[in-house]
Amino acid sequence: MFSLFKKKNMQLALEACQTYNINIGLGQELSPSMFNNVVNTDLFIDIDKRFSKVGLTNNGGLAWFSSQIVSTVIDNIEKNIEVSSDMFELANKMSAVSLLLANSIHSLKLNQLDLQAILNTAEVANKWLDITRDPSMEVFMKEVMP
Repeated sequence: MFSLFKKKNMQLALEACQTYNINIGLGQELSPSMFNNVVNTDLFIDIDKRFSKVGLTNNGGLAWFSSQIVSTVIDNIEKNIEVSSDMFELANKMSAVSLLLANSIHSLKLNQLDLQAILNTAEVANKWLDITRDPSMEVFMKEVMP
């Protein structure tokens, strides 16, 4: 006998984030090829197999994955290791996923471990924003919004 219910995997969580990001239209969604590449990485597949074994839901697993990607790129930037434009863009998009998860805590069914993973990935995403902040945009924003 088979189950009529699909296992909630990380791809479903990422697809929900994609749909939201596409609908708001700010360009924070992954391109179709980037999405396909992400869900087929060894890291994504590994975390997707393990998240429930460590007590996370698929959203907590996605938070774990996002924080790993963004943290790795941050570490490389801080160590002055060259980061490819594709990896920079991926970190930027996964940072957006991290912040979306953090802003959605109230509407997701989460456990305590998920909350910890999401709060951690939000902290990493905020560090990403600090590192990638463009000072000229701050001047522009002060002029536009006094």
